Order: sequence, then C-alpha cells, then structure tokens
Amino acid sequence: MSRLSTFCFAVGLSFAGPAVAQDVAAPTMDERNEAFAEVNAAMASGNKGSAADELIALTEDPQWPVFHAEAYARLAVLLNQLELPYSALAAYTKALEIDPEGVSSEVQKAVDLADQVGDQAILEPVFASNIGLTVDDATRSRMAYLAARENQRRGNLGVAGAMLQMVQAKDPYYPEAKSLEGVILSLQGRHEAALTPLQIALATGARAKRGDQFKATVTLNLARAYYAAGNYPQASQYWSQIERDDPKWLDAQFERAWAHFRMEDMNGVLALLQNHVSPYFQDRYYPEASMLRLYALFLLCKFPDASKQLEDFQAQYRPQQAELLRVSTMPASGLFDAVRRHIETGASDLPTMITAPLTNEDRINDSINAIANAEQEMGRLRNVSANTFAQTAMEWLTDRRATLVQSEGDRILARAASMEAELNEMLSNSDVTKLDLMQMETRLLERASFTGKMPESKRRVKRQVRARVTERLWDWQGEYWADEIGYYRVDTKPECPEGMRAGRPN
Repeated sequence: MSRLSTFCFAVGLSFAGPAVAQDVAAPTMDERNEAFAEVNAAMASGNKGSAADELIALTEDPQWPVFHAEAYARLAVLLNQLELPYSALAAYTKALEIDPEGVSSEVQKAVDLADQVGDQAILEPVFASNIGLTVDDATRSRMAYLAARENQRRGNLGVAGAMLQMVQAKDPYYPEAKSLEGVILSLQGRHEAALTPLQIALATGARAKRGDQFKATVTLNLARAYYAAGNYPQASQYWSQIERDDPKWLDAQFERAWAHFRMEDMNGVLALLQNHVSPYFQDRYYPEASMLRLYALFLLCKFPDASKQLEDFQAQYRPQQAELLRVSTMPASGLFDAVRRHIETGASDLPTMITAPLTNEDRINDSINAIANAEQEMGRLRNVSANTFAQTAMEWLTDRRATLVQSEGDRILARAASMEAELNEMLSNSDVTKLDLMQMETRLLERASFTGKMPESKRRVKRQVRARVTERLWDWQGEYWADEIGYYRVDTKPECPEGMRAGRPN
C-alpha cells in the first residue's frame, strides 16, 4: 500500500483527482507522490501538525498548482481533526474556489462545518456559481438554498427563484427556502403568486417547530403580500396575528394602519397608531406613522388636532435627525461593535431607533455568532502559533472576521443614512403640510364670515359602544398606561362640512 493510499484512508478522504483542462496532461501517480511526499511522511509518523504545515507549503508551491485544491481540502480535514472547525471551513472554501468539481466529494462536510460555526454565507458565493457539481440530491438541495440566498443578495431574483425549486421538501431548511421564495416573488411584483410559498413556509415551519421569530417573520410577509395584492382586509387579518409581546408587533401595528387607511377606516388608523405616539415608544423610529396619523386627522377635517400632531412630529423627530447624523459619521467597524455590545450586554451609546430593529434580526445575530466563534478559535490558534498552519489559519480568520464586521457595519451605516434622508425630507415637507392645514382652516373661517356661523358637518347615526364579556371599556382620560397599549379604539366623527372635503396633503 502506498503512502498516498494510507493518507487517504487515515483522514477519510476520497478524491477523484483535480480537474484538468483537455489540453493539459493529467498528473501521474509519481507526480502526486512527489508533490505530497512530505505530507505523507508526516502523516505516517502521526504528526498532524507537521502534515498541516507541509500542506500549507504545497498550496503555495508554484510547481504544483494542479494539486492546490486537493491540498486545501486535505488541510481542511486535518484542521477539523485538530478541533479548528472555522479554519477547516476556510480551507474548504479555498479548495472549492480553485477546483469545485475536483473536491465535490467534500461539499457536505463543508456545509456541516458552516452550520457548526454559524457562517453559511462564506459558502454562498462559490455555490452560486457551481450548482451543477456532482453531489447527492440532499447536498444539492442545501447548496441550492445557499446559492439562492447569494443570488437574491446580488439582485438576481429570477436565478434565485429557479434555484429554490431545487430545494427538497425533506430538506431541513425547506421552510426557510419557501419563505425566501415568497419574498423573491413579492420583490418581482408577483404578490399573489407569493402567497402560496409563504403559506407553505408557515405550515412547514410549524411542523418543524420553528420558533416564534420565524412564524412572525413569515406572517408579516404574508400580510405585506396581501396588502400589495390589494386585499387589505386579509392583510389586516394577518398583521393582527402578531402577538402583542412579539418584537415585531409595533411594526405590524404600523403596517396594519396602512391597510385601514386604504379601506378608508380613519378610526382604525388612529386607534392603531395611538400606540406609536405614546410615551412608551418616543425613542423609536416611526415618522411615517406620525405622518399617517396626521393624514387621517386631515381627512376627517380635524385641523386643530392635525396641527398639534404636526407640532409633536417636528418636536420628536428633529432631535432624532441629529442623532442619525451623528451615527452616520461613525466608522463601520465601530458602529458594528457598538451594535454587538448592545445585543450582547444591553449597553451602548447608540439610539434605540438604531438598535431596536437589529436586536432580533437573524442576519446580524448570525454574523455576531460567527464572529464570536472566529474569535474563540483565534484564541486557540495563538496557543500553537509556532506552526505555519496556525499562522496561516489566523490570517484567514482575521480576514473573515474583518469582512463580516465591515459588511455588517456598512449595512447599518447605509440604514442610518437612509433613515436620516427620509426624515430630512419629511421634516422639510412638514412645513408645506402646515401650510395646507392653515389654508383649510382659513377656508372654514371664510365660510363662517360669509354666513355668520360655522358650517355644520354631516350628521351621522350615533351607535352605542358595547363591550364583550371579556372586555372593559372606559373613556380616554389623557393618560397612558402600559396595559392599555394595543387595545385602543377610536370612535370619532368627520368634521368636514357638507360640500367640503379635505384632500390628501402633499
């Protein structure tokens, strides 16, 4: 038995050999033995550290580029045996980048390592370009899901949607795949088509015992799809299913208010958005909710109330705009570190409007988990820093950590800049809105001056408000109580006189 055969058996590898262009001769067994001679000798003596060092040397040897991918793959096996899974994943990634077909037998092992360290994203680019690798159906299914995520991030929605069709129903990530399919269809404007995969995601996620966070995310996306499809009652129904103690509840109440606005239910709009103007959420970022509430008051011709809402909006959000400008000047790495510190310890100097939407976000938490695993492994690598493989692996993990930090930091910065730009436009437009309100009030006063009295609004039938057995009702007294949040009802009448209707403010 040759040393090569002994090595393959010892580390559990089976390679078809490197892929070779048709006009390049395949390496001979003698050339393979020569290239891996030092590696095999170290393995025969049981010295895995020296074998890993020799594999690093082989990957840098310009004489044997045909064996570089195989060397990286064998290095990944050794690093995993040395309890360095993140470094092993990095080595597998390099092998797949060089010769994906030649090391296709190792794809599932790479995926398992990605799951273990929490960094599936590292494999997504190479899978996006190599979905046709020779692998078993289960492995291809998982590859397809990861490749679809990468294509969706790149904006290749059609490609991403096609890849998701390859994800099998028995795949452990099938609920996530159907959820992503629904999102992609919505992004393509195919909102009614998005409903089916989202419903499947909700049902399969429940059977797979996905947590409340997954259920809430899919439910929100279902509501958004119904809303975009013009089915506002059904959209409202799905938004109402978000539990009051869910982190996404406040978003759901705001979005549901838009459905009621489209249904011309201004009482519903005011009731749902009463939560957002309460003192409990003054530090959150919902300027559009304030403006939507103002529009509802405007359409009801309640101009004094609308003017007061506009003043409150400006008083609340001008300081928030200044905070967003401050955040926008932070370096990406520093901003990410501050968000991470907030999520891990609850302490940071960042405003709540930045941290609140990130605290329960899957992507940022996945990145933080991956970075923490990288840092932990880097600590172990320092204990064996004399070895060449440890130094190289340290460079890989350092670069990967920096990439994740920069990517997430840039994303948070972009979000803060977008919020600031949106808020700046709203604050600028609020002066025009104030003028609209003044003009409408002036029209009422002019009418009064001509007729000698204020015009009366259209009379409406008064209905008695009845409470269910499980409810208690009492009039608003001007005070907010925590147990009232989420249970507000508004029963107000339009104050628009006959022959006068307010249009939407600019």
